[in-house]
Amino acid sequence: MIRPLALILVLAVALLSTACFRTSAVVKIKADGSGEITSRYYFSPQVLEMVDQMEALGGFQAEAEAPELMANIGMIREIVSPDKEALVADAKSYGEGVTYARHEKGSDSEGWNGYTVVYQFKDVRKLTLNQNTIPAKAKELVEASGEEMDLDEGGSLSFQLEGKKLTVSSTLASASAEEIIDEDQLAAAKEMGVKPSEAMQAAAASTEGMRAGIFLRIDPGIAETDAEHVTGNLIIMSDAEISKVMQDPDFIAFIDKVVEDPDTVTDKAVKELFGKIEAMTIELSDEITVMFP
Repeated sequence: MIRPLALILVLAVALLSTACFRTSAVVKIKADGSGEITSRYYFSPQVLEMVDQMEALGGFQAEAEAPELMANIGMIREIVSPDKEALVADAKSYGEGVTYARHEKGSDSEGWNGYTVVYQFKDVRKLTLNQNTIPAKAKELVEASGEEMDLDEGGSLSFQLEGKKLTVSSTLASASAEEIIDEDQLAAAKEMGVKPSEAMQAAAASTEGMRAGIFLRIDPGIAETDAEHVTGNLIIMSDAEISKVMQDPDFIAFIDKVVEDPDTVTDKAVKELFGKIEAMTIELSDEITVMFP
């Protein structure tokens, strides 16, 4: 039987593990194939406030009644404010030869707290940028809650460089097509007699302000490219405001249609959908090329 305090902590960890965050990865690529990755992770002010409240509520009693849950709360603290050792270890998730350069704590323009970390690489061809790449402590937290997270799943980018021609292979759009349906969630929604879109809209409030994006910055500039979303020397591979995507009318209609006819989920259909969603920008091509000056 779960005691009241332990129950509160269970709910807190469940909420915090999906708490509002913003993340972006900007890959700067030079003509010689070297470059750096700047990853930013920011968390809503409510995250640390709730951690403070749970720690204050718990104390010695929580340690006795729910030590694992208190450990998870401590892990959240480490995710929001990691030490250098953890960030150095995370470099390997970006591929061979990637090394930690520096990091700094800070906040964004809206007061979300977090940090920026910079990694360097010498050969972009050995780089793999995965949509599911997250700090190791975050992965531990997800797994501690009973969920499994395969960082090899999800969309990714890989690179080839021949002379001045950079080729970027992307599975961001196609992988999203495969992941747009969660069979367990659909089954649970059917059992409760609730449309998945209704459950999604209800959950959207908990993702307010969340944003995720992957960008390429070509140094010193772009001579020519067939990428669709380009601003100066910046290519937007993906950028989504999560809450707005979840409430988008086209997305909602598509999700409900999927329940009636799962065969609706095809690469073509999903890419057409992504092109309609105002709160999402994503490169729909499986391959783009960039010419350096």
